[in-house]
Amino acid sequence: MGEPRATGGPPSLRAAQQWFQDAITAPSPRPERAAALLAAPGGPGAARRLEIYRRGCRRRLLEVMRHRHPALRALLGPDLFDAFAGEYLDARPPRSYTLARLDDRLAAHLAAHRPDRHRPAGRREFWIDLMIDLVRYECLFAEVYDGPGTEGEPPAPWPAELPGAVTAAAAPGLRVFRACAAVHEYHSAVRRSARPDPPEPEPSNLVVFRRDYRVVTVRPPTEAFALLTALLSGVPLDAAAERAGVGDGAARRHLRRWIAQRWLTARLPERVPAAPVPLPRQEVPR
Repeated sequence: MGEPRATGGPPSLRAAQQWFQDAITAPSPRPERAAALLAAPGGPGAARRLEIYRRGCRRRLLEVMRHRHPALRALLGPDLFDAFAGEYLDARPPRSYTLARLDDRLAAHLAAHRPDRHRPAGRREFWIDLMIDLVRYECLFAEVYDGPGTEGEPPAPWPAELPGAVTAAAAPGLRVFRACAAVHEYHSAVRRSARPDPPEPEPSNLVVFRRDYRVVTVRPPTEAFALLTALLSGVPLDAAAERAGVGDGAARRHLRRWIAQRWLTARLPERVPAAPVPLPRQEVPR
Protein backbone atom coordinates (compact mmCIF):
# COMPACT_ATOMS: atom_id res chain seq x y z
CA MET A 1 0.00 0.00 0.00
CA GLY A 2 1.44 3.32 -1.04
CA GLU A 3 2.02 6.06 1.53
CA PRO A 4 2.83 9.75 1.18
CA ARG A 5 6.56 10.35 1.44
CA ALA A 6 7.84 12.13 4.50
CA THR A 7 9.26 15.42 3.27
CA GLY A 8 9.21 17.37 6.49
CA GLY A 9 5.88 19.00 5.63
CA PRO A 10 2.31 17.96 4.87
CA PRO A 11 1.91 15.57 1.93
CA SER A 12 0.69 16.85 -1.38
CA LEU A 13 -2.98 16.47 -2.22
CA ARG A 14 -2.15 13.87 -4.87
CA ALA A 15 -0.08 11.82 -2.43
CA ALA A 16 -2.78 11.97 0.23
CA GLN A 17 -5.47 10.95 -2.26
CA GLN A 18 -3.37 8.04 -3.50
CA TRP A 19 -2.74 6.85 0.05
CA PHE A 20 -6.46 7.06 0.86
CA GLN A 21 -7.42 5.12 -2.27
CA ASP A 22 -4.92 2.39 -1.49
CA ALA A 23 -6.03 2.27 2.15
CA ILE A 24 -9.73 1.77 1.41
CA THR A 25 -9.21 -0.79 -1.36
CA ALA A 26 -6.51 -2.89 0.34
CA PRO A 27 -7.60 -6.27 1.74
CA SER A 28 -5.76 -5.54 5.03
CA PRO A 29 -4.92 -1.85 5.29
CA ARG A 30 -2.16 -0.65 7.56
CA PRO A 31 -3.52 2.14 9.76
CA GLU A 32 -0.19 3.66 10.80
CA ARG A 33 -0.64 6.80 8.72
CA ALA A 34 -4.32 7.24 9.48
CA ALA A 35 -3.79 9.28 12.64
CA ALA A 36 -1.44 11.66 10.83
CA LEU A 37 -3.65 12.17 7.77
CA LEU A 38 -7.24 11.87 9.02
CA ALA A 39 -8.88 14.30 11.40
CA ALA A 40 -10.43 12.72 14.50
CA PRO A 41 -11.92 15.54 16.60
CA GLY A 42 -13.92 13.13 18.72
CA GLY A 43 -15.53 9.72 18.81
CA PRO A 44 -13.79 6.83 17.05
CA GLY A 45 -10.11 7.19 16.30
CA ALA A 46 -8.70 7.77 12.84
CA ALA A 47 -7.95 4.10 12.23
CA ARG A 48 -11.52 3.13 13.15
CA ARG A 49 -12.93 5.83 10.87
CA LEU A 50 -10.79 4.54 8.04
CA GLU A 51 -12.03 1.00 8.61
CA ILE A 52 -15.69 2.14 8.56
CA TYR A 53 -15.11 3.91 5.25
CA ARG A 54 -13.24 0.93 3.82
CA ARG A 55 -16.06 -1.46 4.69
CA GLY A 56 -18.65 0.89 3.21
CA CYS A 57 -16.63 1.17 0.00
CA ARG A 58 -16.26 -2.61 -0.10
CA ARG A 59 -20.02 -3.13 0.22
CA ARG A 60 -20.61 -0.66 -2.59
CA LEU A 61 -18.17 -2.43 -4.89
CA LEU A 62 -19.79 -5.80 -4.14
CA GLU A 63 -23.21 -4.31 -4.92
CA VAL A 64 -21.92 -3.17 -8.31
CA MET A 65 -20.49 -6.63 -9.03
CA ARG A 66 -23.82 -8.26 -8.13
CA HIS A 67 -25.70 -5.84 -10.35
CA ARG A 68 -23.41 -6.35 -13.34
CA HIS A 69 -23.29 -10.16 -13.08
CA PRO A 70 -26.74 -11.48 -12.15
CA ALA A 71 -26.32 -14.64 -14.24
CA LEU A 72 -22.99 -15.60 -12.69
CA ARG A 73 -24.47 -14.95 -9.24
CA ALA A 74 -27.41 -17.21 -10.06
CA LEU A 75 -25.05 -19.91 -11.30
CA LEU A 76 -22.76 -19.84 -8.24
CA GLY A 77 -25.16 -18.80 -5.52
CA PRO A 78 -24.91 -15.55 -3.50
CA ASP A 79 -22.23 -16.65 -1.02
CA LEU A 80 -19.85 -18.24 -3.52
CA PHE A 81 -20.31 -15.32 -5.90
CA ASP A 82 -19.39 -12.84 -3.14
CA ALA A 83 -16.30 -14.93 -2.35
CA PHE A 84 -15.14 -14.86 -5.98
CA ALA A 85 -15.97 -11.16 -6.34
CA GLY A 86 -14.16 -10.31 -3.09
CA GLU A 87 -11.07 -12.23 -4.18
CA TYR A 88 -11.10 -10.36 -7.48
CA LEU A 89 -11.43 -6.97 -5.77
CA ASP A 90 -8.52 -7.83 -3.47
CA ALA A 91 -6.30 -8.88 -6.36
CA ARG A 92 -7.32 -6.10 -8.76
CA PRO A 93 -8.57 -3.02 -6.89
CA PRO A 94 -10.48 -0.53 -9.05
CA ARG A 95 -8.32 2.04 -10.81
CA SER A 96 -10.82 3.65 -13.18
CA TYR A 97 -12.81 6.81 -12.51
CA THR A 98 -16.03 4.90 -13.33
CA LEU A 99 -17.52 1.78 -11.74
CA ALA A 100 -18.68 0.72 -15.20
CA ARG A 101 -15.18 -0.69 -15.67
CA LEU A 102 -14.98 -2.38 -12.28
CA ASP A 103 -15.23 -5.87 -13.79
CA ASP A 104 -13.25 -5.36 -16.99
CA ARG A 105 -10.48 -7.70 -15.75
CA LEU A 106 -12.70 -10.30 -14.07
CA ALA A 107 -12.67 -12.84 -16.92
CA ALA A 108 -8.89 -12.60 -17.23
CA HIS A 109 -8.53 -12.96 -13.45
CA LEU A 110 -10.66 -16.12 -13.40
CA ALA A 111 -8.75 -17.58 -16.36
CA ALA A 112 -5.38 -16.86 -14.74
CA HIS A 113 -6.38 -18.53 -11.47
CA ARG A 114 -8.39 -21.52 -12.70
CA PRO A 115 -6.94 -24.69 -11.12
CA ASP A 116 -6.82 -26.57 -14.45
CA ARG A 117 -5.10 -23.80 -16.42
CA HIS A 118 -2.07 -26.00 -17.13
CA ARG A 119 -4.14 -28.69 -18.85
CA PRO A 120 -4.73 -28.73 -22.62
CA ALA A 121 -7.86 -26.83 -23.63
CA GLY A 122 -9.79 -30.01 -24.40
CA ARG A 123 -9.24 -31.43 -20.92
CA ARG A 124 -10.30 -28.45 -18.85
CA GLU A 125 -13.40 -28.35 -16.67
CA PHE A 126 -16.52 -27.22 -18.51
CA TRP A 127 -17.87 -25.63 -15.34
CA ILE A 128 -14.97 -23.18 -15.23
CA ASP A 129 -15.26 -22.48 -18.97
CA LEU A 130 -18.94 -21.71 -18.37
CA MET A 131 -18.13 -19.27 -15.57
CA ILE A 132 -15.60 -17.39 -17.68
CA ASP A 133 -17.78 -17.25 -20.79
CA LEU A 134 -20.73 -16.08 -18.71
CA VAL A 135 -18.59 -13.25 -17.32
CA ARG A 136 -17.39 -12.35 -20.81
CA TYR A 137 -20.94 -12.29 -22.13
CA GLU A 138 -22.26 -10.17 -19.26
CA CYS A 139 -19.44 -7.66 -19.79
CA LEU A 140 -20.14 -7.63 -23.52
CA PHE A 141 -23.86 -7.17 -22.92
CA ALA A 142 -23.18 -4.11 -20.75
CA GLU A 143 -20.69 -2.75 -23.28
CA VAL A 144 -23.18 -2.94 -26.14
CA TYR A 145 -26.00 -1.53 -24.00
CA ASP A 146 -23.96 1.48 -22.85
CA GLY A 147 -22.07 2.05 -26.09
CA PRO A 148 -22.98 3.82 -29.34
CA GLY A 149 -25.75 2.49 -31.54
CA THR A 150 -27.51 3.20 -34.81
CA GLU A 151 -30.66 4.71 -33.33
CA GLY A 152 -31.63 7.92 -35.08
CA GLU A 153 -29.52 7.22 -38.15
CA PRO A 154 -31.20 7.17 -41.58
CA PRO A 155 -31.77 3.76 -43.19
CA ALA A 156 -28.73 2.35 -44.91
CA PRO A 157 -28.88 2.70 -48.71
CA TRP A 158 -29.72 -0.54 -50.49
CA PRO A 159 -26.70 -1.47 -52.63
CA ALA A 160 -27.65 -1.82 -56.27
CA GLU A 161 -24.74 -4.17 -56.79
CA LEU A 162 -22.30 -6.06 -54.63
CA PRO A 163 -19.11 -6.80 -56.56
CA GLY A 164 -16.84 -9.49 -55.28
CA ALA A 165 -14.31 -6.93 -54.09
CA VAL A 166 -16.78 -5.20 -51.75
CA THR A 167 -15.76 -5.13 -48.09
CA ALA A 168 -17.82 -4.45 -44.98
CA ALA A 169 -17.43 -2.68 -41.65
CA ALA A 170 -19.28 -3.39 -38.41
CA ALA A 171 -21.94 -0.93 -37.34
CA PRO A 172 -21.56 0.62 -33.87
CA GLY A 173 -22.59 -1.84 -31.20
CA LEU A 174 -22.18 -5.04 -33.22
CA ARG A 175 -20.10 -7.79 -31.59
CA VAL A 176 -19.45 -11.44 -32.41
CA PHE A 177 -18.90 -13.88 -29.57
CA ARG A 178 -17.99 -17.56 -29.26
CA ALA A 179 -19.01 -19.37 -26.08
CA CYS A 180 -18.88 -22.91 -24.74
CA ALA A 181 -22.65 -22.93 -24.13
CA ALA A 182 -25.82 -20.93 -24.77
CA VAL A 183 -24.86 -18.36 -22.15
CA HIS A 184 -27.17 -15.77 -23.72
CA GLU A 185 -30.24 -17.90 -23.04
CA TYR A 186 -29.22 -18.48 -19.43
CA HIS A 187 -28.51 -14.78 -18.96
CA SER A 188 -31.86 -13.80 -20.50
CA ALA A 189 -33.76 -16.25 -18.27
CA VAL A 190 -32.09 -14.90 -15.12
CA ARG A 191 -32.93 -11.33 -16.14
CA ARG A 192 -36.56 -12.42 -16.42
CA SER A 193 -36.35 -13.60 -12.79
CA ALA A 194 -36.50 -17.26 -13.83
CA ARG A 195 -34.44 -20.02 -12.26
CA PRO A 196 -32.97 -21.87 -15.24
CA ASP A 197 -30.84 -24.97 -15.06
CA PRO A 198 -27.17 -24.44 -15.92
CA PRO A 199 -26.62 -24.69 -19.69
CA GLU A 200 -25.14 -27.85 -21.14
CA PRO A 201 -21.88 -27.88 -23.14
CA GLU A 202 -22.80 -26.62 -26.60
CA PRO A 203 -20.43 -24.41 -28.63
CA SER A 204 -22.38 -21.29 -29.53
CA ASN A 205 -21.60 -18.62 -32.11
CA LEU A 206 -23.42 -15.44 -31.15
CA VAL A 207 -24.00 -12.02 -32.64
CA VAL A 208 -24.76 -9.26 -30.14
CA PHE A 209 -26.13 -5.90 -31.28
CA ARG A 210 -28.46 -3.12 -30.19
CA ARG A 211 -31.82 -2.32 -31.71
CA ASP A 212 -34.07 0.48 -30.44
CA TYR A 213 -31.93 0.76 -27.29
CA ARG A 214 -32.33 -2.94 -26.49
CA VAL A 215 -29.55 -5.51 -26.64
CA VAL A 216 -30.41 -8.39 -28.95
CA THR A 217 -28.45 -11.63 -29.25
CA VAL A 218 -28.94 -14.08 -32.09
CA ARG A 219 -27.33 -17.37 -33.00
CA PRO A 220 -26.88 -17.56 -36.79
CA PRO A 221 -26.07 -20.77 -38.66
CA THR A 222 -22.43 -21.83 -38.62
CA GLU A 223 -21.76 -20.90 -42.26
CA ALA A 224 -23.38 -17.47 -41.90
CA PHE A 225 -21.36 -16.78 -38.74
CA ALA A 226 -18.16 -17.79 -40.52
CA LEU A 227 -19.02 -15.44 -43.40
CA LEU A 228 -19.77 -12.60 -41.00
CA THR A 229 -16.52 -13.00 -39.05
CA ALA A 230 -14.55 -13.13 -42.31
CA LEU A 231 -16.18 -9.92 -43.52
CA LEU A 232 -15.49 -8.25 -40.17
CA SER A 233 -11.82 -9.14 -40.54
CA GLY A 234 -11.69 -7.04 -43.71
CA VAL A 235 -11.78 -9.87 -46.26
CA PRO A 236 -13.59 -8.99 -49.54
CA LEU A 237 -16.94 -10.64 -50.17
CA ASP A 238 -15.82 -13.32 -52.65
CA ALA A 239 -12.85 -14.35 -50.50
CA ALA A 240 -15.03 -14.36 -47.37
CA ALA A 241 -17.60 -16.58 -49.08
CA GLU A 242 -14.90 -19.03 -50.14
CA ARG A 243 -13.43 -19.08 -46.63
CA ALA A 244 -16.84 -19.74 -45.08
CA GLY A 245 -17.92 -22.31 -47.64
CA VAL A 246 -20.91 -20.22 -48.74
CA GLY A 247 -22.07 -19.90 -52.33
CA ASP A 248 -21.84 -16.54 -54.09
CA GLY A 249 -25.60 -16.02 -54.23
CA ALA A 250 -26.10 -16.93 -50.56
CA ALA A 251 -23.20 -14.69 -49.52
CA ARG A 252 -24.75 -11.70 -51.28
CA ARG A 253 -28.16 -12.40 -49.75
CA HIS A 254 -26.58 -12.56 -46.28
CA LEU A 255 -24.70 -9.32 -46.82
CA ARG A 256 -27.77 -7.48 -48.11
CA ARG A 257 -29.80 -8.65 -45.12
CA TRP A 258 -27.07 -7.60 -42.67
CA ILE A 259 -26.90 -4.17 -44.29
CA ALA A 260 -30.68 -3.83 -43.97
CA GLN A 261 -30.46 -4.90 -40.31
CA ARG A 262 -27.72 -2.29 -39.79
CA TRP A 263 -25.18 -4.85 -38.75
CA LEU A 264 -22.77 -3.85 -41.49
CA THR A 265 -22.05 -1.04 -43.89
CA ALA A 266 -20.73 -1.88 -47.35
CA ARG A 267 -17.58 -0.34 -48.70
CA LEU A 268 -17.58 -0.48 -52.48
CA PRO A 269 -14.17 -0.57 -54.16
CA GLU A 270 -13.02 2.71 -55.56
CA ARG A 271 -13.17 2.92 -59.30
CA VAL A 272 -9.80 3.62 -60.86
CA PRO A 273 -10.22 6.39 -63.43
CA ALA A 274 -9.39 5.32 -66.91
CA ALA A 275 -6.18 6.67 -68.39
CA PRO A 276 -6.82 9.59 -70.76
CA VAL A 277 -6.78 8.64 -74.41
CA PRO A 278 -4.33 10.83 -76.32
CA LEU A 279 -5.96 12.82 -79.09
CA PRO A 280 -4.58 12.39 -82.60
CA ARG A 281 -2.02 14.97 -83.46
CA GLN A 282 -3.27 17.53 -85.85
CA GLU A 283 -1.06 19.26 -88.32
CA VAL A 284 -1.28 23.02 -88.17
CA PRO A 285 -1.25 24.51 -91.68
CA ARG A 286 1.60 26.86 -92.29
